[in-house]
Amino acid sequence: LGVVTASTTAVLPITSSTTVVWTYSDGTNSTTQNQSIVIADTTAPVADAATLPTITAQCSVTSLTPPTATDNCLGVVTASTTAVLPITSSTTVVWTYSDGTNSTTQNQSIVIADTIAPVADAATLPTITAQCSVTSLTPPTATDNCLGVVTASTTAVLPITSSTTVVWTYSDGTNSTTQNQSIVIADTTAPVADAATLPTITAQCSVTSLTPPTATDNCLGVVTAS
Repeated sequence: LGVVTASTTAVLPITSSTTVVWTYSDGTNSTTQNQSIVIADTTAPVADAATLPTITAQCSVTSLTPPTATDNCLGVVTASTTAVLPITSSTTVVWTYSDGTNSTTQNQSIVIADTIAPVADAATLPTITAQCSVTSLTPPTATDNCLGVVTASTTAVLPITSSTTVVWTYSDGTNSTTQNQSIVIADTTAPVADAATLPTITAQCSVTSLTPPTATDNCLGVVTAS
């Protein structure tokens, strides 16, 4: 026959290392010869984007879009990450592209920057008017884009015994805003005499001393007449 071309039962494509058995046959007699096939993927996936865009949010990041890479064997490879959602503080997400043998990573910056201060729920706070003093205050509230309801705080000292302005502060921990509330202390009630009428004082010659009567005041309590 002269030249005989070998045949094999190997199935193409071959995707893993193996040994191909070639058979030479003249129709009556045959012999075999082995050929080693080595599949060794040494090339890691290459990220499709040279850099990943920074993700900026006010409060948190609740979802991420996995980036992709191109692999010499698999084609499109979608990245994975161990980042836990939601992300509530600035960090770096590490994406991993893997073809099962080789891997490469790519970083993506996450910036959480709350720049919005709480907004007071009431456009204006009502003036508090009292006769003598204010012994308690009800803190007003505001709505924050991240925290939701924020209760105001103040450095005002109780009781308040004279007219003043209370400054309320709403804070989300990063941003704050203030709101004023007027306090008016206006005593409009005169003391009320303890005795409906005072007794007539009768003397032979003169009166050399007097006992001042008293009254009760809504703010001061006992008031001695002068």
